[in-house]
Amino acid sequence: MKLLALFALVSASSTSAFVAPRPAAPQNSALQAAPTNIEKLTNAATVAAATITTVVLASPLAAIAEDVEDDYVYGNVSAPGGIGLAVGLGVVAILTAAVPVVLAPGEDAYNEMKERDSDKWGR
Repeated sequence: MKLLALFALVSASSTSAFVAPRPAAPQNSALQAAPTNIEKLTNAATVAAATITTVVLASPLAAIAEDVEDDYVYGNVSAPGGIGLAVGLGVVAILTAAVPVVLAPGEDAYNEMKERDSDKWGR
């Protein structure tokens, strides 16, 4: 985690992705100035810093990748353990579909009371 945070900070500080671009100067003449050496040097320094950061931070990852022991036995089949989840979701779907059937007697009783007491309603 610390390595990832360090990589993010170094990468963000060495790039200009989060900096607003400088507005171009208006050109009133046909003559154009050549880019100064400091601008070329700044670009080269940014690219070099990003390259060095990537190389330095990626080298420990390669060592970690080689350290992992392979516990896999070839020929074994490892099925996912999601069968219980599928059965549970199936039962929930069936119960959800049964809700109108379970509530039907209550609705019938409501309609019966409404018809019986229709003379008392809507006064």
